[in-house]
Amino acid sequence: MMIGNLFAHKAFTFGTDKTWAEVATITTAEQTVNAPGVKVGDFVHVEAPTHQAGLDYNPAARVATDGVLTIKFSNPTAAGITPTAALAWRGLLFRPELPLNNSATI
Repeated sequence: MMIGNLFAHKAFTFGTDKTWAEVATITTAEQTVNAPGVKVGDFVHVEAPTHQAGLDYNPAARVATDGVLTIKFSNPTAAGITPTAALAWRGLLFRPELPLNNSATI
């Protein structure tokens, strides 16, 4: 039995006006970016438009507040890396019916 349904889903782009901060060596760091239309409670998957050597990110972005995503970057290298600015990242959001039910079974 499944409880709850998908209310909405949408593909979108974001980040074209973003200047990212440097990610320090051997660390992870969260950074925020404007993404109009996302809402707290959405499930969001993101994809960078290009590969950047030494820099990784978690594709499961978190919605910090309505219209703002938080992306976690990782840098395992021996030097700081600044993510490339002003690129059109891609995102896919899934908006569940609310409230979510923790006891759902599939």
